[in-house]
Amino acid sequence: MSASRSFWNTLRRAGFVRDGGPADGMITVAPEQAHDPALGRYAFLFDRNRFPVAIEGIFRSGSTPVLMFVDATSAPFFEASAVDCHRMAWNVGLAPLLWINLDDRVLILDSYRRPSGRLADVTLAEFPTTTRAGMENLVTVCGRLAFDTGAFWSSEFARRIDRQHRVDAVLLRELTAVERKLTRSGLPPLLAQKLIGRTIFSQYLVDRNVLKASAIEEMFGHTRLSDTLRSMEAAPRLFDWLRVTFNGDLFPPDVDDERSLVCEEHLATLADFLDGHAAETGQLSAFPFRFDFIPVELVSSIYEQFAHSIAGDAATAQGLHYTPVNLVDLALDQVMDGVSGRAKVLDPACGSGVFLVEAMRRLVWLRSRVEPNSRELVRAVLRDQIFGVDINAGALQVAAFSLYLAALELDPDVHADDLTWLRFDHLIGRNLLHASFFDAPLGDQQFDVVVGNPPWTYAGAAGIDDRRPTQDKVVQPRRSPDWAFLWQARRHASIGSRMALLMKATPFFSKDRVATEARRLLLHSFTDVKLVNFSQLRNEGLFPSLVARVNGGKVNAGPALMFCGTVGEPADDAVVEVANVPWSRHFRRNGVLELSSDDYQQPRVASVAGDPVLLKAAVFGNAREFEVVQSIQHSATLTRLGEWCRAAGVRIQEGLQVGGGGKGDASALAGLPFIDMEAYRPVYGHTRRIRRFDLQHVHRARDRDTYRAPLVLCPEAGFARALQRGRYSAAVLHEDAVFTHSFTGVSFAGHDPLLADTLALILNSKIIAFLLALGGSNTGLKQPKIEKIDLEALAVPDLSSLSATVRSRFSEVLRALGERPSATLLAAADDMVLDLYGLGSHDRAIIEDALPRTRPILLDSRQEREIEVDRVTAAQLHDYGSELAHWLDTALRETSSARTVVSRALRVSPDVVAMRFEIQDGPTRPLDGFAIVDPDLFETGLFAERGIGGPPSFRTGRSMRVYASPAIYIVKPDERRQWTRSHAQIDFRRILDDIRSERVRVVNVVGALPRWDMPHTLALN
Repeated sequence: MSASRSFWNTLRRAGFVRDGGPADGMITVAPEQAHDPALGRYAFLFDRNRFPVAIEGIFRSGSTPVLMFVDATSAPFFEASAVDCHRMAWNVGLAPLLWINLDDRVLILDSYRRPSGRLADVTLAEFPTTTRAGMENLVTVCGRLAFDTGAFWSSEFARRIDRQHRVDAVLLRELTAVERKLTRSGLPPLLAQKLIGRTIFSQYLVDRNVLKASAIEEMFGHTRLSDTLRSMEAAPRLFDWLRVTFNGDLFPPDVDDERSLVCEEHLATLADFLDGHAAETGQLSAFPFRFDFIPVELVSSIYEQFAHSIAGDAATAQGLHYTPVNLVDLALDQVMDGVSGRAKVLDPACGSGVFLVEAMRRLVWLRSRVEPNSRELVRAVLRDQIFGVDINAGALQVAAFSLYLAALELDPDVHADDLTWLRFDHLIGRNLLHASFFDAPLGDQQFDVVVGNPPWTYAGAAGIDDRRPTQDKVVQPRRSPDWAFLWQARRHASIGSRMALLMKATPFFSKDRVATEARRLLLHSFTDVKLVNFSQLRNEGLFPSLVARVNGGKVNAGPALMFCGTVGEPADDAVVEVANVPWSRHFRRNGVLELSSDDYQQPRVASVAGDPVLLKAAVFGNAREFEVVQSIQHSATLTRLGEWCRAAGVRIQEGLQVGGGGKGDASALAGLPFIDMEAYRPVYGHTRRIRRFDLQHVHRARDRDTYRAPLVLCPEAGFARALQRGRYSAAVLHEDAVFTHSFTGVSFAGHDPLLADTLALILNSKIIAFLLALGGSNTGLKQPKIEKIDLEALAVPDLSSLSATVRSRFSEVLRALGERPSATLLAAADDMVLDLYGLGSHDRAIIEDALPRTRPILLDSRQEREIEVDRVTAAQLHDYGSELAHWLDTALRETSSARTVVSRALRVSPDVVAMRFEIQDGPTRPLDGFAIVDPDLFETGLFAERGIGGPPSFRTGRSMRVYASPAIYIVKPDERRQWTRSHAQIDFRRILDDIRSERVRVVNVVGALPRWDMPHTLALN
């Protein structure tokens, strides 16, 4: 480490460095990280030749860079220097925050804010480090704990951060404005984009000092690139030089009569862009872009949007879309950790080449660990190890552009004396293949890594035929071309090869028979499978909206999931690692994926491969919620609603469809009450005031028996009408009625009417909301919709086995709820239903606490999601504490007379809370009251110590456990979703894990207190 001792001491106190080395998430050039794969991703930032400003570290929260650190303690540092640092950080565009360490203070700058030349415009905070209060404030606001818990993003300092001002967004807008101006002045879009691409590439050569002013003057007669572009004589010579030097791969003149189409006005527009003139207004400002700083993968992802216009009307059918860099990084993190530096990489739908660029960077770094770094090494990686296929020719030209930039960026021998070294081997036609992936001439090549974002768009039979080989007989979900890419890619991957593909999420949780079989086959064809679900962010700009294009093409930004796996047959006891990226109110602004170890689970493949309910619950639920669903799914005393209906001869069917030119005969239904979503009311349906059905023809009329009473109507949507927010609803009708396809009806005609009432009460209960939220095919993925197949898959008691007394009691409660619902009556109904499911007290506690979890999933509104991350209340903290204390007491009773006292919660910082559990000997004493208070003097020091480099064994994702005799502290974000009863049970397990693994270190709050022997006290047989 070359930085000053003062710098590292500040980082140590803030928790980013511990025990003399980087903390988890911190990336430096420290010797102990020399072979860390994460360093390979960011090694270019530590290149002092490229970045004269001393970047000393990067901190990643989860998988996303959030902080870049600059040491400015050892030399005079002026405001202009800070402005230059910020301009560099903005152009790098990878982390939203820049930390500049001065002798007496730390500056926190907004790296997403466009440079203005004024430091005040980009300064988020300034912390003096020469005073205790200043240092404590720095640690509280910007220390590692603030990022681990996500608390920083809720602070006042983070509110100004907006990724719409990030370099890629700004450059995207400006390039689009340039293109718009060119096309309005008569250039075809394809030619306009080619000219822009050549301009960017040329400016990159200038910024990297490859193309010096002397060379520009010698070859083109001008010293500045913008002057060269303004010249009708010099600009064509520049374009010819680019074409010859880069083998025609770099935006070749595919447009007929290019020279006759391009006029002086067009060239002036390109030159004005480089000189800092805004294309829309002509206003002059300092050109903010430094292409020697902007990472190639950012340029690549920006330029990817142009492929949409190049594709024309075929863009949507070809499934072209814009992959943000943070998803590229996450995918490559999964598949390139531990691979050989000589691995061959394939992207089957490479688009602009953003995955290939980043893979190339990592491969060069891996090989340079064991081989001398050289131009030959970089070119060998590009020539022999990087391959892509795309059906769109324009996209391949962008990919070639990106890979040439990457090769120049990675070249350790860049010089400008003799420019003949710039000549590359051909890429298009050799490494980059213009073809459908299913017809690509890959021969018998085998690849070690397959990565990418294949098309999700279903374009109908005609559109998909050219993507799916006729000989392909592998079972695949319907309307899912990305699965065809996956299986075709597997044919080019040998045993042990790794794959990471961004795919549409819904087929992974579908209950469709074909999708279920496809999922089973997938999970038994790969080992080390990992599924990361992004659907919670589908409306938050996960795939940034592209600027409107000339052809109006729209990018598919539906629910996304990342599939990762290693080719090979899994072991009998194999697990699949699943994660659900949680919703964040800040993601739209900061673009940070708040993914932590809290979000991962590892269910057994054998358990989830054939059960979409369990797979969905594993992804969307926490560990305890999954276990509850699993116990219900595996219960021998329960059946499935669909199976019970078939066995009992009870009809379950969707209703008819009105409109759409249906010609089905509906005359037999005339005069019956007609139930649509407007007429529907939950619990007990009354038909006296409902209009009568009067249509003669409809689509899928169903037969008359479908509509016979007693009927239980189950809506597919409209959950806001339920008895309580977060519940599902159902209604009983004791009169024949017609209903639309927005309902599934269960007809109990010819059966005991009390059975209908019993089922309706069950469907209105908490446990059904819990099962549908965590196990529904669509809930949480797209629109909240409960389909017939979801209802048929519901685990329910065997209704036929219920006594007449039980049925009568259920019917009485249902009628009472229909007449005058109340919280007391609902609670009694829930208890009755839970008794039928036979759950233990620990599982019942999870169901009783379910509605705050089901509301954001079933109601699918931002308002409900905001409530879930609101500040936790004292009452909720007390419930959490009581639950955890109950289980601690259960453990303590095994070996001692000690008891747990839940006395208070502590506000560690504005957005972090700690629960205090005191272990006392003897009988439990009544408490004076529970409250959220500030830490006392000793506790403040305790949390400061743990927050600035406490042992990592105390941390699990967003939470931290502190053991301070005679108390245990649980530290978490101040969010309601973090303090549920299910989390209390999970945290109890973590405490036991700490003790059993002997990781617990006791920290005395008061020195006079004796050391508390927790391993002995809480030992369980």
